Amino acid sequence: MHEVEVSYVVEPSYEDVVERLTPRSILEYADVYEIREYEPTADGADVTVSLKDAEMVVSFSELENGYEYRFVDGGEMFEERYSRILVENEDETRISAITRYTFDSIWSFVLDRVGAGTVRQELELILTNLLEDIKGSAADDASR
Repeated sequence: MHEVEVSYVVEPSYEDVVERLTPRSILEYADVYEIREYEPTADGADVTVSLKDAEMVVSFSELENGYEYRFVDGGEMFEERYSRILVENEDETRISAITRYTFDSIWSFVLDRVGAGTVRQELELILTNLLEDIKGSAADDASR
């Protein structure tokens, strides 16, 4: 199992960040998944996505301050993949994204390390696109 974590202190308020964070937005902000099916559940959503030729199911659970999600059907790509995106509000707003994963391969001990850069890039992109979305909405509100 390999772990990657990305954390930013951000200008937008805790409320603005939490308001934009949804299972759909997390997958859209990653910019690599095509959403095929979206099924709300009691505590989140089950989302079928495609990535290149692989189809995967991602199960989201809402937390008090974010989401956790698992690739329950990793499309023969992951043996296990678990992520959390949390928003904290202390003196400043902090967003943290953590992913733990193992590739589904006899070479996973190598692939897990090699894939860390790609996983980090995905987490950074989710957070960057989230912040850009918030800024874009604030600019739209200001121009009205």
